[in-house]
Amino acid sequence: MRPALALLFLIAALFAPLRAEGDILQVRSVGDGAPTRITIWSDVEETAQAFLVDQGGGWRITLPLAGNAYSAEGTGAGGVEHWVLHGHGIDFTLDRPMAVTRVLHLPPTGRETAHRIIIDLETVSGARFKNAARRDARMLAKLAPPAMEVSEGLDVRDTLPAKTIAGWPGPKDRHVIVIDPGHGGKDPGASAIVGGVEKDITLAAAHILKGQLEADGRYKVYLTRETDTYIALDDRVSLARDWRADLFISLHADAAGSPSVAGASVYTISARGERRIDAEADKNNWKIPIEDGTPERVSGILEDLVKRETRTRSAEFAEILLPELSAAGPVLRDTHRNAGFYVLLAPDVPAVLLELGFLTNEADAKRLGSERGRKAAATAIKRGIDAYFDKQALLMAGR
Repeated sequence: MRPALALLFLIAALFAPLRAEGDILQVRSVGDGAPTRITIWSDVEETAQAFLVDQGGGWRITLPLAGNAYSAEGTGAGGVEHWVLHGHGIDFTLDRPMAVTRVLHLPPTGRETAHRIIIDLETVSGARFKNAARRDARMLAKLAPPAMEVSEGLDVRDTLPAKTIAGWPGPKDRHVIVIDPGHGGKDPGASAIVGGVEKDITLAAAHILKGQLEADGRYKVYLTRETDTYIALDDRVSLARDWRADLFISLHADAAGSPSVAGASVYTISARGERRIDAEADKNNWKIPIEDGTPERVSGILEDLVKRETRTRSAEFAEILLPELSAAGPVLRDTHRNAGFYVLLAPDVPAVLLELGFLTNEADAKRLGSERGRKAAATAIKRGIDAYFDKQALLMAGR
């Protein structure tokens, strides 16, 4: 028991209390079902995923947890009727069929001192819920050790070691690509001169690119947002680091005062932006992993080398990507640019911010507003990614 973690919470529909002696500190749900977000605060890292459970006319979500040794319960909102914390996880009873659209695992940051699990939900049909629950039941039954008992009223075993859950970090056998669809939710971004807004265009393009990359067995792909939700900039960078990204690509669409300005452009970190990296890394706990016991002076040198290598690889990818973009559509004359955008501040993840075109230009807006145009852009990015990793493989083979 850790007395320093003792917290008292006001009992309310959206803000439920928990006893201090466990690892879960707080549970909260907000939303209206389209979407709803559950946030769980913990003093230890949790890596489990959320699974749907069909109770024959009732709906439940179960989240296996590690290390919890006490019970608690509370009420929720936005379709979450009730939750129960038990020795091996937390179960959410729903008042309607809902699907899990995303589960995020966020580490402590400067503003958040606890680990967070974020579960995004959306209301779906009963048939869709049942289909997803059948798939989840098979997955959980396969993952659960045979000696574990099945919880009463559930189709799945409620005791699952966190390391057996799909998605637990292990040796990387594929390149990890994180695609960041710019803006989202309350932040629409730029408005197109011919219908549409930036947040929808970048999300649609991201899904096309994800599909193309996943069809290639070399890549594991994550999106920072799968739906029209708002993700804070520091969380986008934290996600890329948590997923151990080999490459981070933030997709945007630009706007200009003149409607004649058109074409794609690629940004990498500027000198001014580089000066922000250390402060943001300290604030968000973006630590570069250095072997324990390394002298402080040597650690500083190694960290500087990592940051320099990250900057170099970001610029290399941008330069490789440029000819692919120019072959697929118009580009700005000064195509490779530098800026201090927040999403480029990870100290150890090569990153670019890609402006797909100008929504204030009619031709660009029409191109990006069409499936064909977005597919052409995604194909060009995919070719650039392929060429970048092909070059990395040649460099490694020559060492």
